[in-house]
Amino acid sequence: MGLLAWWTAGACAQTDTVRYQPSGEDFPNPERGFYSHREVQAEGSALTLTDLRNIRAKNQSLILRMYYLKKFRASDLSVTQLNLMATDFSNMRAAGVKCILRFAYSSSETEADAPLATVLRHLDQLKPVFEANSDVIAVVQAGFIGAWGEWYYSTNGLNNTGDRRTVLEKVLSVLPANWMVQIRTPNYKKDIFGITQPLTSAEAFSGSNISRTAHHNDCFLASYDDYGTYQDTVVDKMYLSLDTKFTAMGGETCALSEFSSCDNALHELERMHWSFLNRDYNATVLNTWITSGCMEEVKRRLGYRFELLEGVYGDSVRPGSGLSLGFSVTNTGWAAPFNPRRVEVMLRSRADSTVYFAQLPEEPRFWLPGDTNHVAAMVGVPSGFPVGAYELLLRLSDPSPSLRSSLEYCIRLANDSVWEAGTGYNTLRHIVYISPTAPGNPFTDTLMFRPLNLPQSVPANRQGYGFANPKLLGNYPNPFNGQTAIVYSLPRREHVVIRLYSLLGQEIETLGDNFQEAGRHDFYVDARGLSSGVYIYTVATADALMAGRLVLVR
Repeated sequence: MGLLAWWTAGACAQTDTVRYQPSGEDFPNPERGFYSHREVQAEGSALTLTDLRNIRAKNQSLILRMYYLKKFRASDLSVTQLNLMATDFSNMRAAGVKCILRFAYSSSETEADAPLATVLRHLDQLKPVFEANSDVIAVVQAGFIGAWGEWYYSTNGLNNTGDRRTVLEKVLSVLPANWMVQIRTPNYKKDIFGITQPLTSAEAFSGSNISRTAHHNDCFLASYDDYGTYQDTVVDKMYLSLDTKFTAMGGETCALSEFSSCDNALHELERMHWSFLNRDYNATVLNTWITSGCMEEVKRRLGYRFELLEGVYGDSVRPGSGLSLGFSVTNTGWAAPFNPRRVEVMLRSRADSTVYFAQLPEEPRFWLPGDTNHVAAMVGVPSGFPVGAYELLLRLSDPSPSLRSSLEYCIRLANDSVWEAGTGYNTLRHIVYISPTAPGNPFTDTLMFRPLNLPQSVPANRQGYGFANPKLLGNYPNPFNGQTAIVYSLPRREHVVIRLYSLLGQEIETLGDNFQEAGRHDFYVDARGLSSGVYIYTVATADALMAGRLVLVR
């Protein structure tokens, strides 16, 4: 059934149908695709903004950040180490990338890892770091045990189900509730939870430990059992193919084999719902995909790839009534998003570019590969809404307040002529007229358009041209003790208000309220009078509201 027939029963009398053309272009989208591997020894060098921006310029939105903690096998993590991580996260945020995160104490089979008590203590130290930077953490790999943090070897005897369970539960407990943790083999998950069956759609994204335990394979296509990744290859692959419908799946190839041909690679990537893959390893395997002609398909289909098919939208609406809208979207990628995502419809005035939005009660994590999803809504237009012509837009934004207005973290749809490169919006190519003479009944539901303040408006002469916005570059150091600097840049002279809040959203004080010139600004915050903990700060201008986290450690 086409969308028009499906939608007619609920639509208002006057509607337009818009059909969309697919795009074959390769472009970056959040939390999917090829990633670059970046590892660092304890208290080493932080990621540079230049390197991260170069990664982003290659159509990549992810890195794997590997921290080797060999220096801390018998001690707490140092302030220097924690500040290194804070700098990394701040630069990721500024560059528009997220990370897959892993920690390890050992980089060879015979090198020492750390005892369990040290692992647990380090995770306690890392908890405020995770809380403050969860916006740019895509997923965490369980790590900590054995060589490369892959759980197989352990000089401290942690390579058993009980200790693996303890570490997994601890990692899950120190992360925000929605975030997933990847483990190295499907049998680790089955043994830890005492299960044989994969997740069901009813269990998915429930917040339970089992629903948050995901998978990575670091010897993909290397042999029949991927160098021991599978105990019973047929059974384990069947389990994994179902469990990864609702969990993150990624990793790397590690050796050329008879199983790494294009035909088999495409089959396995699709079957196991791969979201991301290391572009740096194994080069021999990846080069064969280039010469054999399947690399471009791999680039496009890793993770989700949402494509609009058609939409049916109301032509006009009277203030105080409701706008009917419906569209169908298919997922031509190999996976669905594994982290939450907002679905927002917007009206942008053609007269002054003011934007109004409504968040739809949709869940893109269930927009599964190969499925066509129908989205329908009646959205209220408040009484007193300014009359005129409005463009209808769609934004799939990051739910983190600090990233919601950043176009690098919005999902681009795989259609021709819908993406606005300067805003992060997808235009639905339809004009809605708000008129006091339009038909419509009084709207009594709660889903209403309201003004968008992140940013409030987009001047018409700056749409689609990559115009400069205020940018929050984070704060350094973070965590901190005495003083930290909130760093941001302004494209023009702006009135800037900086406020500090508790983690519960209670305003503590206004730190700054004045006009500032264009350029970089380092705003220093003194910790005197504050107790240890996590704080939220906002930097507001006329065009943007940016937010970040301060972690104070006494």
